[in-house]
Amino acid sequence: MGGCYDHGTFRSKISKVIGLRNVPIVRACIAEFCGTAMMIIYGCGVLAQVKLGKKHGKEHGEFLSISWNWGLAVTLGVFFAGGNGHGLINPAVTLGFAIIGKIPWIRVPFYTLSQILGAFFGAMLVYGVNAENIIYYSQTHDNGMLLVNTTGDIFVTNPWVSTFNCFFDQTLGTALLTAGALAIVEKETWNVPDHLHPLYLGLLVFSLVGAYALNAGCALNPARDLGPRLMILAFGWTDAFSAGQYHFWVPIVGPYLGAVLGALGYELTIGVHIGTPDKETEQNNENNQPKSISA
Repeated sequence: MGGCYDHGTFRSKISKVIGLRNVPIVRACIAEFCGTAMMIIYGCGVLAQVKLGKKHGKEHGEFLSISWNWGLAVTLGVFFAGGNGHGLINPAVTLGFAIIGKIPWIRVPFYTLSQILGAFFGAMLVYGVNAENIIYYSQTHDNGMLLVNTTGDIFVTNPWVSTFNCFFDQTLGTALLTAGALAIVEKETWNVPDHLHPLYLGLLVFSLVGAYALNAGCALNPARDLGPRLMILAFGWTDAFSAGQYHFWVPIVGPYLGAVLGALGYELTIGVHIGTPDKETEQNNENNQPKSISA
């Protein structure tokens, strides 16, 4: 057999031509784009399987598989995005982290745009793979029309309760997501190794989807809904933004508010109280301890 292929040499040669090591913000934006795209590819992909699979009279998954797949989708997305960036893949969480100083403010608009574009691209790939089944479904259920509340809900969320209830749902859910993410990445408490962050973040999303998907679809992420919504508008869903009494703003504004509340809530209840007492405090505590009495 011939010699082993040197992947390091290949990477080194290509890096000299297109490498972005000296432009960290561009490198991070590409990572956020790819990570968010991966999340949508796997997350919306399972929704397509579950919904469209029924046309053959066979079940291709159920709610539990949707919850698990969205959790794993986030895990894989963070793995892709975390190497060269912060692995946020969520504009609302990005804002929450910036508010408490976890990331520089200058990166927020660039990350946000990258995440929305990544979600658009990921949704477009899911549509491309499932286009024939989507068209068949629309012909047999909606007289050939592409409607958000049937085939469109493969890609975007739909309301099942009042606008107020959906908004509260998205705000609370994203607050829990942001606070949970901060607890996972906190270095001064459990100090979870970086390579385990994607796994725990995926489990967090799995839990949230399992608990908060009924009312409004558990978007918890402006990019996760807005990117695919722009995609379906471009590909023929004319009610992309008018469906559900113009529900589109709820999975955008609700998560942003929730992320801010979650980040500030975590810092005020947990973050600011973390730390090791200084030496003087420790010495005073030792001096105030009762002396043992020998027998």
